[in-house]
Amino acid sequence: MRKMDLLRLSSLAALAAALGTASASAQARSPSESNTVADIIVTAQRRSENLQSVPVAATAFGAEALEKSGAVNILDVAAQTPGVTMTEYNIGEPQVYVRGVGSQSDSASSEPSVTVSVDEVPISRGGATGAAFLDTQRVEVLRGPQGTLYGRNASAGAINLYTNRPTFDFSGRVEASAGRFGGYGAKGVVNAPLSEAVALRVAAQYSDSDGYARTTPSGERLQGGERYAARVQLLTRQGDWDVLASLDHSFDDLAGDARYALVTPLAPAPLAAIVNSAQAGRDVWTTYGRPDAYQKRANTGGFLRLEHTGEAFNFVSLTAYRDNEYSFLADLSGLPDATFPFQPDDYVDEDSHQFSQELRLTSSDAARIKWVGGLFYFRESIDRVERIVTDSRAPLPAALSGDVSMGQDATAESYAAFGQATIPFARIWELTLGARLTHDKRDVFQSLINNRPSDTNLAFPVFPGSLYAVPAKADFTKPTWRINLAVEPSPGKHFYASYDRGYKSGSFTSQAQNAGQATTLVKPEQLDNFNLGAKTQWLSNRLRLNADAFYLDYKDLQVFEFGSSLNFVVSNADAKVKGLELQALAAVSHDITVGANYAYLDTEFTSNPAYAGATLPYRGNVLPRAPKQQYSVYVETNHQILGGELTARLAYDWRDDFYYNPSNDIASKQKAYGVIGGYLSFETADQWKVALSGENFGNERYSVHNISFQNMGFRLYAPPRTWTLILSKAF
Repeated sequence: MRKMDLLRLSSLAALAAALGTASASAQARSPSESNTVADIIVTAQRRSENLQSVPVAATAFGAEALEKSGAVNILDVAAQTPGVTMTEYNIGEPQVYVRGVGSQSDSASSEPSVTVSVDEVPISRGGATGAAFLDTQRVEVLRGPQGTLYGRNASAGAINLYTNRPTFDFSGRVEASAGRFGGYGAKGVVNAPLSEAVALRVAAQYSDSDGYARTTPSGERLQGGERYAARVQLLTRQGDWDVLASLDHSFDDLAGDARYALVTPLAPAPLAAIVNSAQAGRDVWTTYGRPDAYQKRANTGGFLRLEHTGEAFNFVSLTAYRDNEYSFLADLSGLPDATFPFQPDDYVDEDSHQFSQELRLTSSDAARIKWVGGLFYFRESIDRVERIVTDSRAPLPAALSGDVSMGQDATAESYAAFGQATIPFARIWELTLGARLTHDKRDVFQSLINNRPSDTNLAFPVFPGSLYAVPAKADFTKPTWRINLAVEPSPGKHFYASYDRGYKSGSFTSQAQNAGQATTLVKPEQLDNFNLGAKTQWLSNRLRLNADAFYLDYKDLQVFEFGSSLNFVVSNADAKVKGLELQALAAVSHDITVGANYAYLDTEFTSNPAYAGATLPYRGNVLPRAPKQQYSVYVETNHQILGGELTARLAYDWRDDFYYNPSNDIASKQKAYGVIGGYLSFETADQWKVALSGENFGNERYSVHNISFQNMGFRLYAPPRTWTLILSKAF
């Protein structure tokens, strides 16, 4: 840790000590209401429970906490959650890592390692969450495998978003905002009872921004654009039955991203000279990339939820369908045409459709033994085409130019049965046993097409290979389970030990260079997770201290990296992860709340994977996206003044060095960084509110994505200092 980081940490620790203690990024009750930390109700185990009583490593954010922390998407939530890292190649390909494990594969036949669900509907493709943060009630982040209740692709964890449901009271909220880089937006929510048995809730939002990056020399803006989202929900209540119908749609029309080219000292001298000359005197938010680059996404989905609340048991049927389309054009070099003689462009078009059905029974709230059981079905179809176009100019030969398309037409089906029971005994003990049996089927047709028939030479450096059009299929049947022993020796003191088995479905790579690679199976990954946890409250519930220590043993962890050209090296390796996560929350007084998170990760590949007949030297490397240490601290104060409430919040988030690639190459290294953000608001007694939110006060330059190969590559940088002014009225 650098000297400056130590000074910052010491200062923040001293501040926390002076105020009494520290806290986590969980939502606290307004200090003006009570000098205690608030209970947080979650449904992590498919029933409503106090988070402090759930024997799972979890962090929860309510709507108020999300607003004060400036969180408007999953990327923002990840930045405030211990042990979680998220990067975003573009809006269609976010990559979430929990405890050092995630996926950066964009293959139509691959799956995420962290499942994301919205209102309990799993979202298979990472980019299909456009309307997720519209009218959000809460977000729950579960760390570690959740294979029993959440399925095959929650091997690293789960992120659950819940939107506000219709209620039988008339209410609403309208909001307008303006910010830096020409940003502005509006959103509104109306909740209305239509009768004693029917309620309607409608939410919509719009935003636009010029973008925080520019191309040169044209000056065109990048990293901005328009976003729309809307959701309609209708609730019908008849006796013990609730029927909830939901429909949402979102559309994003954005400019391209700003790619900052990089080389390492090991790059060839002529190439390094070109890149270094082009980057000289240029900030990281200016690029030579194409001004006509774009990112577009359209999501449409809906669900029908039937819910019965009975004396003996509760029943839920959840039927859902989602459609996702996205496309982008990206300049892969970010360098000027005039000086860089080799220009690759990347075009992607993807359409995906998913259907899911879950039937679930749970015990009543009054039952002594708490149990849940159910059946799950999922089907998805994906049509994806990625086109790589390269133009070569002197002094390089024209033969190095090329134009190829890699197509994937994939379908996946999954069937599962699951059950879990929590059995109390000896007054203070509980034993939880859970299991799930999953059967996955996967079919894919892959092709590599030459779009220039006159060009018979595909062996250009960016994508050497041979043409193919081949089918591939696979199926897997795997059990997962959970064993948890918990004890509560006194109120507010909860301790637990758990053993979980996780599983992630096998897949086939995208961007294969030949038929053999296109039909080679990437084996399913399996992990065993051992966890010791404590959730405690002290000082008459004014202080909350939680801790989790864990050990993960991965077998056949799926790893992805660019090879010698723009193709994915996809393989399996064994790995071990050890770590510690600490969370704390303190209501120091009626007016002050203090919080902190800390995560420590010790990760290591324990085997060398093989790919295309070669052995990759990963053994001993750390896992990608796994900073050894990270922490966050915030201080929040609330004061009654001028007949209203003044709220101020200051937060600092810090992350250690980490690598983007499993090879730990120097070009993929992100140096340690810290980001300061804040929030200031005043709300009147009649619910008018004006707020100012800001991020990255120190203008820290850190990447949110990195792609490197052959000692060169590019980075995408997080936004510079930003601010947003918000005016809202609730009714």
